[in-house]
Amino acid sequence: MIQDPLLVLTFMLAIIAFARILEERIAFIKKITSAVVCTLLGIFFANIGLIGHTGPVHEAVGTYAIPYAIVLIIMGTDMRELKNAGWPMIIAYTAACLGSVVGGIIGGLSTAGFVGPETWKLSGAFAAAFMGGGLNFAAIGQSLDIDTNIFAAAAVADNMSTVPYMLLQIWLATALAGVFLRRIGSNKSAGEDSVQDGSIAASGDGISEEEEAEAEAMRKRWTDTKINVLELAVLGALPLLFLWVAQQLLSLFPGIPDIIWLTTLALGASLLPVVRNLNGAEVLSYFAMHIFFIQLGAASELSQVLKAGVPIFSLMIIVMAVHVIVSYGAAWLLKIDLAIVTIASQAAIGGPGSALAISLAMRWGKLVAPGVIVGIFGYAVGNYLGTVCAYAVRAMLG
Repeated sequence: MIQDPLLVLTFMLAIIAFARILEERIAFIKKITSAVVCTLLGIFFANIGLIGHTGPVHEAVGTYAIPYAIVLIIMGTDMRELKNAGWPMIIAYTAACLGSVVGGIIGGLSTAGFVGPETWKLSGAFAAAFMGGGLNFAAIGQSLDIDTNIFAAAAVADNMSTVPYMLLQIWLATALAGVFLRRIGSNKSAGEDSVQDGSIAASGDGISEEEEAEAEAMRKRWTDTKINVLELAVLGALPLLFLWVAQQLLSLFPGIPDIIWLTTLALGASLLPVVRNLNGAEVLSYFAMHIFFIQLGAASELSQVLKAGVPIFSLMIIVMAVHVIVSYGAAWLLKIDLAIVTIASQAAIGGPGSALAISLAMRWGKLVAPGVIVGIFGYAVGNYLGTVCAYAVRAMLG
């Protein structure tokens, strides 16, 4: 077993490098992301005894990696871009978030006897995850101190949900096309469609070379960057400062989780142009997330993860089912195009990366940027609403 902290950290970094190579070369890995691969490899190597389930490196990563990732990703986001997504996309995404919160509450209340005392925490974590992706799940789960093995099992379930949900949405885009078109009363051809009035046809409008280039640039935003020493120093220091401030505020207001303070501080910093314009925030946050998911996987004992699996999957499926009903139902009532609600829902369930992937897969070129924008916005709003959902379930359970 590798025990020396220096070698453990080296091995974790090697796992990240290997996962990134796989994502660059294998289409399926690109869809599920290298972060999921890191979780699975962390579980595998820890459970065959190559690395330990706990240790100094694990503790340090658990303490700092997710706060770093949350702060950096929000700091690098220009929330003013949200208006560029267009009102139909914003409304559809709002409905998707509402569906996740309602799903978290219904799922938590209906599975409490099955899942156990961690139900209210998992309800909030899944609700948060289905507003922006796995980073939100990790942030809420860590903030609420979910049991390690339950956390690992739930994280695997959340990570593995993205691709199946994407396939479900592709099927729904075909199955519900006629229903939505009759409701909207649209007789426009694909070439006459537009994002702003919510009339993108579910049959797709194609991807231009410019849109393909834009999509690739958005994908590279998380993996490639140019950064100087000043930017690296500031991006290294600010999350530490915000983490310290959040801890002080937590001691003063123990009823408010530290993730709320971290998110608020990061949002405040993102309003400052000098902070928002720093290069490298997204890449560093993505890197930190990879390290955390390795630690999360390594901390789990496979027997306990499998034991907790069925109840947790049941809770997650209920949350997703309610999300689908609310999202698509609201879009149908409000006469929002099927393609727009599809992208908005995918951005909520799997984050901006999966929204980009399904936009390209369905040839909805005009929805690439709007889907990514609302998905990034979800990193902030998910932490707030996920926390609200968790405490609401706890109050209802008594």
